Amino acid sequence: MRERIEDFLDRTERVQLLAAPTPLHALSGFSEYKDVQAYIKRDDMTGLGPGGNKVRSLEYILGEAVSIGCKKILAAGPVQSNLCTLTAAACARLGLECELVHNGEEPEKKEGNLLLNGLLGTVSHFLGSCDSSERNAYTEELAASYEKAGIPSYVVRNGATTGRGALGYTAAVREMKRQCEEMQIHNMTIFAPGGNGGVAAGLIYGNEMLGRPFRIVIISVEDDRDTLIRHIEKTIHETEKITGITMEAAVEETAEISDLYRGAGWGMDTRESKEEILRFSRQEGIFIENIYNSKVVVGMKDWIRKGKAKGAVCYLHTGGFGSLFAQY
Repeated sequence: MRERIEDFLDRTERVQLLAAPTPLHALSGFSEYKDVQAYIKRDDMTGLGPGGNKVRSLEYILGEAVSIGCKKILAAGPVQSNLCTLTAAACARLGLECELVHNGEEPEKKEGNLLLNGLLGTVSHFLGSCDSSERNAYTEELAASYEKAGIPSYVVRNGATTGRGALGYTAAVREMKRQCEEMQIHNMTIFAPGGNGGVAAGLIYGNEMLGRPFRIVIISVEDDRDTLIRHIEKTIHETEKITGITMEAAVEETAEISDLYRGAGWGMDTRESKEEILRFSRQEGIFIENIYNSKVVVGMKDWIRKGKAKGAVCYLHTGGFGSLFAQY
């Protein structure tokens, strides 16, 4: 399977956006844990816009869009969506037109990712108070109107959590495997966030295809464990259809998934995650935010304290720096 997936990744449609490999280096604030060597994978430093994990997904998603001749890209999300900002930055790099759709009111003063979207010159639509399904329906209608007008359009769907988007983290497993071999790091446990499951699906699928070089622990930041597993399975099935390579093992056999640190769900701090945002920046000089990153660090430290993770452990920093400026 390893040769087949590597061959597929090398020949499938992709645009170059990522400054790869992103850094993998030691963390200094874990010295109290004697049985652990702690690392961080810096996917907050993906080299485009404010950085973040979505750059990996967009390489394959926009690769498909370019290959079929689309000139206008549409993406949707909350007003502080990291995906939207990174899509806008990617389109600027590639010379594509980009429009963003937000379910929320347009603020008088633009902060965080909205400020960055404005600097990128992106057209933004603010729909006011509505849910994500209404927002997504509007985005599809907008794309259809452009198609009718003769403008080939492409929608980045489901926050880039699609089978093609998951290829970004399938490829990231290969990247990290090579880094660990070069740095002589063995038997690493990777802690990563689980929101709608895109990063998790790519990691789990890639890890399985490459012979399980890593132990994968997914920390839910939003849904209960069973719901997150269903999201991951759905995305992996989409990826299998694209690659033609089936993952034989069940998700629960290939990764450990915890919902113990999610609190009230997406965007809702816990007491521990609030404290970790401050502690991590003051110990490491690295900023994390309160939707995905901080809960993963809380979970990783708890596993270490309980002896559930030893040796080489790695926190996958998925970015979100732009939204941090609107979170306080």
